[in-house]
Amino acid sequence: MTTVVLDMGGVVIPTLFERVRLPTFPSGPFSDASRPDPSYKKVEQGGMQERDYWARLAERHPELDIGELWRSCSVVRAEVDGLLERLGGRVRVTAFTNDMSHWFGPDWPTRFPVLQAFDTILEASVLGVLKPDPAAFRAAADALGEDPCRCLFVDDLAANLEGAAAIGMHTELFDVRDPAASMDRVATRLGLPDSSPRRVFSTPRENP
Repeated sequence: MTTVVLDMGGVVIPTLFERVRLPTFPSGPFSDASRPDPSYKKVEQGGMQERDYWARLAERHPELDIGELWRSCSVVRAEVDGLLERLGGRVRVTAFTNDMSHWFGPDWPTRFPVLQAFDTILEASVLGVLKPDPAAFRAAADALGEDPCRCLFVDDLAANLEGAAAIGMHTELFDVRDPAASMDRVATRLGLPDSSPRRVFSTPRENP
């Protein structure tokens, strides 16, 4: 594989479920019998877009400003910095989000300096079709000029992985409950020993 494609919200930056500590905030992927979150199960299974999930939450809890929570709570995972260091530029690194612009505005990549180390930044809403639709991943592969079978797509939602796999991408489920182990699996899947030659592709980095 020559390209790793990382989801933004959940992989590059933590979910709000990890960052927000409010009594009225839902449990999302951390739900259990004591704190069920059936609506988020629909998101995980592809039956609801995340934006719709947050919109419904805001309707139930108007005291929550979801956009402000995203903007104030979002930081890049330390594990992402670690992965970039381990990769050492040997594969192309792409960020693929559905619609970060919805929460952060069109200049959202500038909020995260680590994205300067990424080679390509793609937004499904700009490409015209959202994950988990397989067409979104086809559009991403076309934008990259890459054969899907040479891509590893990493996401915290199983439905998105299914969409990527449908067009031939390799996939890895990112467990937000254990980010370090998840990134270790990504590095292992890429199979890049320290002696690997750097920059196995020649496509120049695109501007966000």
